[in-house]
Amino acid sequence: MKATVIADLLNVRMKPSLEGTVLGMLKKGTVVDVLSVRDGWAAVPLQVSGANLRFGPNESDQPVGVFVSTTWLEFHGEPPPDTGSDIGRPPRTTFRLGIHAMTNSEVAFEEARHGCKFFLCMNNFAGASQLKRAHPGAVVMVRRFFEHGVVPSVEQIINGLEGATDKNLIYIGLNEADQLGQDGNDLRRRAQIDLEVARRIKQGSGATYAAGTFSMGCPDFTSSETCDIIRELYAPAYNSGLIAFDMHLYSPNPQHIDQPNEWKWFERRWEFLFTRCGFDPKVRAIYCSECGLDQGGVGGFKAHAYSQEKFRDWCDKYIRLQSAPLVVDGKSYPSPIIGGAIFQVSDRDRWDGYEISNYLPTLRQFYAGLPVRVVPAEKSLRRGARQPSAAKR
Repeated sequence: MKATVIADLLNVRMKPSLEGTVLGMLKKGTVVDVLSVRDGWAAVPLQVSGANLRFGPNESDQPVGVFVSTTWLEFHGEPPPDTGSDIGRPPRTTFRLGIHAMTNSEVAFEEARHGCKFFLCMNNFAGASQLKRAHPGAVVMVRRFFEHGVVPSVEQIINGLEGATDKNLIYIGLNEADQLGQDGNDLRRRAQIDLEVARRIKQGSGATYAAGTFSMGCPDFTSSETCDIIRELYAPAYNSGLIAFDMHLYSPNPQHIDQPNEWKWFERRWEFLFTRCGFDPKVRAIYCSECGLDQGGVGGFKAHAYSQEKFRDWCDKYIRLQSAPLVVDGKSYPSPIIGGAIFQVSDRDRWDGYEISNYLPTLRQFYAGLPVRVVPAEKSLRRGARQPSAAKR
């Protein structure tokens, strides 16, 4: 099986892990022979064409094969089966990119007819339930807008979620820092509220409650106190299945999507839950109720006057980076994140700079994952599509 490199520079590693020593790089358009695929890594021949690999001084330092990430490969035909996990053919199928529909059921149903499989609906619980019944394969998250600055009780949250009676929906509670902070004592109080709400919902309808719903770039995973609180309170509940987990995972500026070494601070911030806070990497229950582009003082894709091609490029890269495997202690696991809802569709008053109605025709290409782009090798070499400029994985 052959594949073409679609990143400007793709790292070739000693072992199938981000901890593997980088031996060299492959340029965009390089065609490689893929020997096998496991956990999102492709084994390629030791003498891979186009790479000037640098080994240690001893013969024993040389491996029998080397590895590259499948995230940045375009296969010529059906990719070989992934023998190490349930990923199968990443990244086309692991991450669902959808829409934050605000209260607008009409736009949610319309996009569902076009194949959208991931939604956030706000305040409209009857519409969300109808959407889920009509499209059972979709993930439908729901939230209530609670007054800013006032911390609702557990009872008020449950009532606001209209009893959380639909077992097929994913419910969320407090939003960002609207009512409570996201570190220190506020984080501890927030977790206690989250866990009690989750227990009430689990004992009632049995529906899924996604705790957290942290702002972009939050909480502060560089703080040992923050990590200790999450490890003590949230991790056991996540690992046992009492809660799922929700985070807002925006790109903070247009350039960030092309900076893989920085993804963990924003787009893939959920990694810290597993590497620093005791979350079990075998449990796949991370959700993203808001994503997209959010640059402070500017806004989203619309405010930045993104072209359709530039928006398409962001979608392509975002799905790839979210679908890439999670590596914990040198071991690779399927990405635990289920999907993300781009903020937002339909509100042209308060949130006009984020409104994405004009981009929906492009977004529809991605509802089933990455568009299939299997092409002959000679055509791949002539590809001129924009790709990341930094070395990948």
